Amino acid sequence: MKIQKLNVGPIGACCYIVVNEETNEAVIIDPGGTHEGIIALIERNSLVPKLIINTHGHGDHIGANKEIKEAFPDIKIAIHQDDVECLSQPKKNLSFLGGFLLKSPPADIVLREGDKVGIEGIEFEVIHTPGHTPGGICLLYNSSANSAPPVLFSGDTLFQAGIGRTDFPGGDHTALIRSIREKLLVLDGRTVVYPGHGPTTTIEEERNNNPFL
Repeated sequence: MKIQKLNVGPIGACCYIVVNEETNEAVIIDPGGTHEGIIALIERNSLVPKLIINTHGHGDHIGANKEIKEAFPDIKIAIHQDDVECLSQPKKNLSFLGGFLLKSPPADIVLREGDKVGIEGIEFEVIHTPGHTPGGICLLYNSSANSAPPVLFSGDTLFQAGIGRTDFPGGDHTALIRSIREKLLVLDGRTVVYPGHGPTTTIEEERNNNPFL
């Protein structure tokens, strides 16, 4: 599995392109903008994008869904059931706060806690972590190689030395802290965390040093 990171959109959210190097199939996690750069990377590397996964429905994480779907019509869009309406409603995806009305194509796959989603050879477990949004999720990948640490794409739930904001509509600070403590901090401490903003970290690092926890 190869992970390529792009900082996209006006606030530089993290978009991840996860590639099966044997098949060149790819998953795009949180294409929040800068669709030209995402599409160029895919075409430059002859990738076959099969799936978009939005870790939640805010505009800075769904902003390029439409253009990527237009460029690759067979690609599927997946999001948690509690954030489905964010795709079509600018008031819920908060894009109106930036002065524009963002609408994404509808979800092809509606996710729930414990679902498995991905491509051949790369399967993620869906961990529902409400708090930043009602339908916020993290994506856990456990390698078949015993020595490789697990990988977690944490969206806007958990950052290096930080947590997601809860002052937006639908946010719930108590729920977010519960999600992190009960569902993320219990993971293998070696787990490498790829957040929706900022640098990578590990579960052990956040368990020991995150000031919000």
